[in-house]
Amino acid sequence: MAQRQRDAIAAAISEVMTSGGEGSTLCCTIEARNAEGEDVSIQVMQDSINISPYAHDDDPLERLESCGATDDLEDDKLDVLEWEPGTYATIGVEGLAVADVAQLVDQVFTRLLGCDDASYGPSATTEDLG
Repeated sequence: MAQRQRDAIAAAISEVMTSGGEGSTLCCTIEARNAEGEDVSIQVMQDSINISPYAHDDDPLERLESCGATDDLEDDKLDVLEWEPGTYATIGVEGLAVADVAQLVDQVFTRLLGCDDASYGPSATTEDLG
């Protein structure tokens, strides 16, 4: 696991995760290219992440657990909010610290979306959806 990527992700999502109170409409989109050359992204909001694409037909949380993306995280703080098989999955992360969300995002990129752990380079943009 590359700490460089986690540090970059934590810096990118810090404002989103700590902004305002409930109902914040800031969204940080983190994009990367996986080992097959496909563009993949994760959107981070104050209390959720959205994985796109979610190319699987099974429950997203079970998939994240089975591939090891949730290792070392408090699973009881994760919840499937919404998902469409083969398209996207929105996972609730309310109560997780910024560093834990950054770890989860990194692990989703490498263990679920197929990014090379040592070399992928996440890029981030933040926007207000409100």
